Amino acid sequence: MARLLDQVFGHKDLISKMLQAFSGERPGQTFLFVGPSGIGKKKIAIGFAQALLCEKTRTACGSCPGCLRVAAGAHESLKIVLPTGSQIKIDDSRDIIEFLSLQSLTPRRVVIIDQAQLLNLQAANSLLKTLEEPPAETYFFLLAPSAAGLLPTLRSRSRTVGFKPLKSEEIRRGATEAPEWAVRACQGSFEKLAQLLDVSEIEIRGQAFLVLQQFFEDKEFLTENTWRDIFKERQRSQRIFSYWISFLRDVLYYQEGQKKSILNVDQGDLLKMISEQKRSRLLDFLEKIMRVELEVGQNRDVQLMIEELWVHEQDRGKEI
Repeated sequence: MARLLDQVFGHKDLISKMLQAFSGERPGQTFLFVGPSGIGKKKIAIGFAQALLCEKTRTACGSCPGCLRVAAGAHESLKIVLPTGSQIKIDDSRDIIEFLSLQSLTPRRVVIIDQAQLLNLQAANSLLKTLEEPPAETYFFLLAPSAAGLLPTLRSRSRTVGFKPLKSEEIRRGATEAPEWAVRACQGSFEKLAQLLDVSEIEIRGQAFLVLQQFFEDKEFLTENTWRDIFKERQRSQRIFSYWISFLRDVLYYQEGQKKSILNVDQGDLLKMISEQKRSRLLDFLEKIMRVELEVGQNRDVQLMIEELWVHEQDRGKEI
């Protein structure tokens, strides 16, 4: 069996309601799926395509030739459009219109436009008439992070379906090997989980916590060269500061006893050590790190900013 909707993690109520709609007389023909990336929108859209193109049932049997061709990405009545670079261009829209004009072996057709917010103005305008009056038994699924990114004329022609981030237990079922900190930090997105578990990202995260510990513990911090080498690259510096911000929020939760809200659960010793600081100092430090993260993108000297930050924190430590 290759019923794709059975392989989706989460969104069960939403899937059930839409399948019921497809079984009705007026299910709608253009749908706008909105929600964070990496939560299954595209897989669900292809699963619905399988249901619509199934030769036996409107819920997909998973075993008929039509279902198997959709699962293999080889169904002649399914077209999936992806961005070319940073845009979906008018040539892509023309391909869709040509696809719909060709004679089909099946009574239904499905078009999935991934990252529909990247439709440029020409491409979007060329599709308006087709979306307003789609051919019979033709279904469109537009996928985007939010409805706000699409032209109002496209939104008005679509039935918006909102997707929420996956729950932690759903992520755990789909990624049984993932460490708990990553499951918590991915914010319900398999895509973000994969990014967090990339080898280079794990290295950056480890460096972030190592330097943060040195920042608070090492009285000779300014004379050390190891942290200076780490902060040579601006993009890496921004990632490190984002981990600092996440961790400092964890420290505040730790002080409040809200352990279920802590993301970096593998950093227990560092959490305990930094949580011994006064709350007022931690809040002040968090505010400054958030400001530094923004200023990194404004071409300020990163190492100089850290030096200023460390001197300030030493003075704060003497005051408290």
